[in-house]
Amino acid sequence: MDDAKQAQLAEWLLDGTPYHIAIPQVEKEFGVRAGKDSFATFWQEVCVPLLLTRRRQSVETADAVADEASKQPGRFDQATIDALKQRAFDLSISPHANPKDVKALMMLVLKSRDQDITHQQLALDRARFARETCEKFLLWYRDEQARSIAESAASNEEKIRLLRQTYFADVEEVEKNLNLPA
Repeated sequence: MDDAKQAQLAEWLLDGTPYHIAIPQVEKEFGVRAGKDSFATFWQEVCVPLLLTRRRQSVETADAVADEASKQPGRFDQATIDALKQRAFDLSISPHANPKDVKALMMLVLKSRDQDITHQQLALDRARFARETCEKFLLWYRDEQARSIAESAASNEEKIRLLRQTYFADVEEVEKNLNLPA
């Protein structure tokens, strides 16, 4: 077989195609008849070195990623997610991919996406809280009762309790219904 056919056969075998499926596939696709002994020899001479090269490259890549992650810890997460997405895509278009593997990777990608959405929602909630708190502050600044509480000799804890009681009674009611600490 020429190099292109050998490369294709090696891909099939490395992707997990068993001999009993690969033998008729080689005959059909390449017009070459071969037995199990020929496949075993092909595996040892072609596939094993390829597999070792791939594993060595994976280790080198993992070492490089680990080294980079130690330099910039926050960026490692995104690099991992990007690699996961790429692997999920590669598996999804591979005709020999195990559906369980595709599903598992897709579930991880979706979980990552859900976490991104949750993170974005928390950021939006924080921005909304900050805006609403500033709006309240402007109202309090003009309000004589809030100013008298703020200027009182009470401790900060007492001032906070009084302001909360005065301006956040609706929040306290919700917290009581949810059994949250005040």
